[in-house]
Amino acid sequence: MLTFDFNNISPEKDSFMLDAGCGPGRHVFGFMDQFPDITCVGVDLDTNSLQEGKTNLTLFSSISNKESTFLQGSVYNLPFSDNAFETIICSEVLEHVADVDATLKELTRLLKPGGNLLISVPSYFPEKICWLLSRDYQNMPGGHVRIFRKSVLQEKVEEKGYSLERTEKYHALHSPYWWLRCLFWSSQDSNFLVKIYKKILEIQILRNPMILRVLDNLLNPFLGKSTSFYFKKLQK
Repeated sequence: MLTFDFNNISPEKDSFMLDAGCGPGRHVFGFMDQFPDITCVGVDLDTNSLQEGKTNLTLFSSISNKESTFLQGSVYNLPFSDNAFETIICSEVLEHVADVDATLKELTRLLKPGGNLLISVPSYFPEKICWLLSRDYQNMPGGHVRIFRKSVLQEKVEEKGYSLERTEKYHALHSPYWWLRCLFWSSQDSNFLVKIYKKILEIQILRNPMILRVLDNLLNPFLGKSTSFYFKKLQK
């Protein structure tokens, strides 16, 4: 499931897109599908996620007219020239990194003036409930080290030379699922309520029936698990 609506941006044909912290590549493949004439690059540190992305790339390469790729690398120091990308995606990454400013500085170096920077982070309220329900959730290895207030993150990015175009919230039905996991943390794998709710989410992801789609859209402004920001880099 994507945390951005790519209809909100209009990248130029034959440009380049970077997904920084791509995981197994859900946004890479979504971008390839919508913009087949744009070269996509996914970068992540996790070897298993990258291998999954590379495997899927062999299956889905036909959806794009360009040769996209997955590379291992750190968001603090990426092996690309200045202004190399017209679009950069950074989804569910900034809540994990030790140095947010260094990450934003590196992404800004890579993005062309006038380019699109798409950032998503866990929404403040749903994430705060998770932290209150479970200390183990907070202390997971590689887990979330901070909670962002929307206005604070917006200001931090705008200080780097961006204007905010729009924000949206996504995946409201995922918030109660994570609350249940936190509430029953020690027994979440066997808990009846967690299992039932997981089945509901699997139905939403695989089939997306209208009733779940409508319910998710209605709840997104209030309970959306992720907040997505669409920034544009200012022209110098």
